[in-house]
Amino acid sequence: MYRRALLALAVVSFAIPAAAQFSLKEIKAAQQDPKAYTVDEMSVEIVKVGPSVAPTEVTPPEPGVGDVIPVLDSIVNLGEKIWKIIKDNAPVVNVKVQYASALPEGIKSWTQMGGWQRPKGTIYELTAKNAYGMQVIKLRYQVLRTSGGSYKGAGKYLTAVTVEPLLVEAAWGYHLSLDANVPDSTLANVGTTEEPVAAMMAQLGWTIATAIKQSQGKSIYYLEGNGTFQEIGGPFRREGLDKAKAAIAKTMEETLRSEM
Repeated sequence: MYRRALLALAVVSFAIPAAAQFSLKEIKAAQQDPKAYTVDEMSVEIVKVGPSVAPTEVTPPEPGVGDVIPVLDSIVNLGEKIWKIIKDNAPVVNVKVQYASALPEGIKSWTQMGGWQRPKGTIYELTAKNAYGMQVIKLRYQVLRTSGGSYKGAGKYLTAVTVEPLLVEAAWGYHLSLDANVPDSTLANVGTTEEPVAAMMAQLGWTIATAIKQSQGKSIYYLEGNGTFQEIGGPFRREGLDKAKAAIAKTMEETLRSEM
C-alpha cells in the first residue's frame, strides 16, 4: 500500500558528547546500553502515505500595497527561508505564517494575484529503529503548497509552501528535530518570459539525537507553479541538492532552445 519515497534519504551520523539537552538519567542509560540508544541508519525509512484529504489552508495576509510593476519572470520568496518545524519532539511551526513562496518580483503579497488553486498536501511518514530493531521514531507530516496563481492572467506561481507535523512519536532518550529551508538559489523561472512558471526546492532536514549519537538526513522536494510536485533523491546530502539544481537548469535550457 505504501511506496518508498524517491527522496534524499542520506544519513550522516557521528558520536557526540553528553550535552546539556540530555538529562543525567538519559546519559547514564545510554552509557549502560549503547545499542538501545543508537539509530540503525539502514532502518530509516520515509514512505509516501498519500495525498491529504483535507490539507490545512493558510490564511491570506493583508493585501500588499504598492505601485511597483512586477517583473513576472524574476522569481522571489516573500516568505520564510529557514524555519524550525519540530524541536526536541515538539512541533513549533505555525503553518499559518511560516511558509515559503515563489512570486514575481515587485509583488507585495500573494493576495494581489488571482487564480490560486485549492491547497494540496502530500503526507509522508518517517520511521527509525535502534540497533536492537525496535522502532524508536515515528513522524508523520504533510508537505503543503498552493499553486496556480497568476498576475493579470499571466504566469503560474507558488505560495503557502510549508511542512506541517501530524504525528510525532519518539522513544524515551531520543530527541527529534526538523527544519525547513528554501534557498534563494533554488528559485527559478522554468517557463517563458511571457508565461513564467515559478519553481523552487524545499529542503527538509531532520536530526535524531541521543546522549551518545546523532544522525541527520535531508529530503528535497521540487515544486512548480503549475502544480508539479516531486521528491528528489540522492545518496548524499549535497549530491541531492546538486541533482535538483541540475534538473532546473536543464529545464530552463530546453525552454530557451524551444524559443529560438
